[in-house]
Amino acid sequence: MGKIGKSFLFFMVVLSLCLISTIGTAENVLTVAGPWDPAVDPHVSGYSLQRLGVTETLVDVDQSVGLIPGLASNWQVSGDQLTWTFIIREGVKFHDGSFVNAHTAEKSLEDSLKKSKTFAKVPIKDITALNDKTLEISLNSAFPALPAYMAKGESAILSEACLAQGDITSPVSTGPFKFVSFSPKEEMITASNPDYWGKKPSVDQVVYMTVPEAATRSLLLESGDADIVQIMPADVTESFKSKSGFTVKSQPIARTREILYNCESGPFADQTVRQAINYAIDRQAIVDYVMEGVGSPAAGMFPPDFYWANSNIQPFSYDPEKAKSMLEQAGWKDSDGDGILDKNREKFSITLVTYPERAELPPTAEVIQDQLKDIGIEVEIVVVDNDSSTALREKGDYDMYLMGRGLLFVPDPDEVMMTDYHSSRKDNEYGGYKWSNARVDELIDQARKTNDMAERKKLYDEVQQIVVDEAPVSYLNYYVNQDITSDKVSGYRMHPTEMSYHLEDVTLG
Repeated sequence: MGKIGKSFLFFMVVLSLCLISTIGTAENVLTVAGPWDPAVDPHVSGYSLQRLGVTETLVDVDQSVGLIPGLASNWQVSGDQLTWTFIIREGVKFHDGSFVNAHTAEKSLEDSLKKSKTFAKVPIKDITALNDKTLEISLNSAFPALPAYMAKGESAILSEACLAQGDITSPVSTGPFKFVSFSPKEEMITASNPDYWGKKPSVDQVVYMTVPEAATRSLLLESGDADIVQIMPADVTESFKSKSGFTVKSQPIARTREILYNCESGPFADQTVRQAINYAIDRQAIVDYVMEGVGSPAAGMFPPDFYWANSNIQPFSYDPEKAKSMLEQAGWKDSDGDGILDKNREKFSITLVTYPERAELPPTAEVIQDQLKDIGIEVEIVVVDNDSSTALREKGDYDMYLMGRGLLFVPDPDEVMMTDYHSSRKDNEYGGYKWSNARVDELIDQARKTNDMAERKKLYDEVQQIVVDEAPVSYLNYYVNQDITSDKVSGYRMHPTEMSYHLEDVTLG
């Protein structure tokens, strides 16, 4: 590492230690360092507060990705599939001391419907509190995935006083931890909720620090200034396995590393070219050399451990000669002998955009760059922070976009199918830019109103096969999330949908 890199790293460590010094002298404080900056209005973005145990939803999700009671003790749907009834759990208090009832749930969900993109395509007609215990959600059309949407962080139930803030800056919900403070791009502090209706936390306070650089998070853990560091790259976790006093936690999650293609313009508007790239990428090499053998090459959209995976999809073989042949069929040849393919006097020179908050993505981009160079494609890698890369993605200002795509934030395929592959999706959502397929639309629309789970899976299986065949995206490999804890931490575990850190189970020795 050069002098500038070392100086920057030293600066980041000093800055992080300064942040820690502001926490105070409270005992039994759990400090977590992760790459992401939390959000304070859960109806705009609910991931952070849900994961930290501040907010709760009507429906919860177990470790097997099954739906279980949350703030609703049970629910049922009418015979015509158009009315869902949720019975609100009794005796649950918000962090401000007021009680949860169907009326506050109604107001919370109405607020979420106004603010969150999550519910834009959910056919909700009306939300009505019939009495203090009974909440009724009526639909414009049958929609079996509704309870799953009631588990996403954006459907958090908030107190009436909290909702009165409008743009929420101090969230008040029902979780095992209460919101204390938030400093953007620095830290969020929460405190144990002594009135929690479920298992009460062991730790008194949690400090979540935003530390984008994995190297800095690693140093904070080694120095004792962080108890848990999250989303660590494989080379770092490998080094910690041989160090005493630390434990590497691994969890397969519903997330896939994938390349999105600009299907509107440039070389990747041609389906044959996109298909050729699938044969030019050595997925196993990425797992072996970037991920240190952690994870597995991807065939389809969902990892094989999840119910919705299409197990019949065959993985692409690494076959650069076949890739070259397909590109030649598409009109790409090295006509001037410079090693770079060209067509109609245009070089096959493209940009690949990615972001560093997931530390394995830039080195993955470099491997792809080398592999595509071998078949005559020149790749310029653009690495910018997550917010900047998202802006480029939403504008279609890329040829290839490398990302880690979370799949089950709603623990049902409907959301990711709608945001990634249905033609009604907006440009600022996901999937191949400007790609659509009429048969895919038909299958997704049918699955949305099909109550039988096995029948829905058949429909989604066909969608996944079409996506692989037409290649608006290339699936690279499946995630195994790796966090590292100090050995004084016990009870920490991750969730396969990434919806919780289970911090209420954590104790400090």
